[in-house]
Amino acid sequence: MAKEMAYRELPTPADMPAIFHEWLDWLPVNEDKPATTIRAYSQGVRRVVSYSGMRPSAFGPASLGRKQLIEAIRRMRTSGGVSKATMSQTLAALKSFFDFCIENGELDSAPDISRIRKMARVSAPQVDPEYFRPAEIRDLYAAAIEETDGSRVRWPVRDLAMCSFLAVLGLRASELTAADRGWVTRERLEDVDDRATWILRVIGKGRRIRRLPLSPELVDANSRWQKEREERFGPAMPEEPLFVTNDGTRFNYRRLRYWLLRLNREAALSDRSLHSLRHTAGVQLAADGVPMNVIQSLLGHASIATTGIYTELAGGELVGVLERSGANRLLGDALQEAGR
Repeated sequence: MAKEMAYRELPTPADMPAIFHEWLDWLPVNEDKPATTIRAYSQGVRRVVSYSGMRPSAFGPASLGRKQLIEAIRRMRTSGGVSKATMSQTLAALKSFFDFCIENGELDSAPDISRIRKMARVSAPQVDPEYFRPAEIRDLYAAAIEETDGSRVRWPVRDLAMCSFLAVLGLRASELTAADRGWVTRERLEDVDDRATWILRVIGKGRRIRRLPLSPELVDANSRWQKEREERFGPAMPEEPLFVTNDGTRFNYRRLRYWLLRLNREAALSDRSLHSLRHTAGVQLAADGVPMNVIQSLLGHASIATTGIYTELAGGELVGVLERSGANRLLGDALQEAGR
């Protein structure tokens, strides 16, 4: 009994090594996790350390292999003191930590969490993603184009462009803030009648690159934004941010999160995370009957190969897909309204 109780005693954050804290700092920027989830993830990883019996200071990318993880998760499951929801969140925390380690070159590959879940006999809960319904996207776009008097946060033409890039393309917050103006280029896709198409180059998780074709509506929204930006700040160089704050600097996660908070309030919507706009793109594409592999291509999920061949195959198909998406059609309506 004493041994089992020792497993349940979580080490404190101060007991954990530097890489643990670097991961926690990485979470809000790269995975758009709110503070409550970050606290739960922190507890989840510390819980695994506790049930594995290892010293907290010894925890690191390669300190726990598949066998040790399965054993620790089984101990959690059979202890009677950890709920199914907590078990699942613990596994999600582990996956996130390994994703961080791979992205930062600490690991070449990571244990398969879904395999560990199965071996430890932990059932996966069905969780519906938080997203904006079509009527809410319409309200968000309408709020974005509303003129503001002297706001230091809002800029209508930019706000509509940013909203649409997030909701139509499903960009992660980190992908939007990292994008440079020169990453929007015109290219020819072999399977689109040899026509030149505007492409946004995106650097996603693990430094994986994908190239997303822009619909005419997205091109229009971005052109209007870049025109107003140039009028205020002068010509922008290719290496400057694609989107800037009202004082002309690159957005960071905190300022982007506050921007969406303000926009949600002005649209009379409940507060949603930036990741909810990414979910919106996926949900609407799925509702339109878009094949799963095409949706994964657009969103840059790790389960899809990230080679140049994969990107080329998806490119032409995505041109039509994005034009038909609900968020893109609503963008067309908002652009017409803004042009009146």
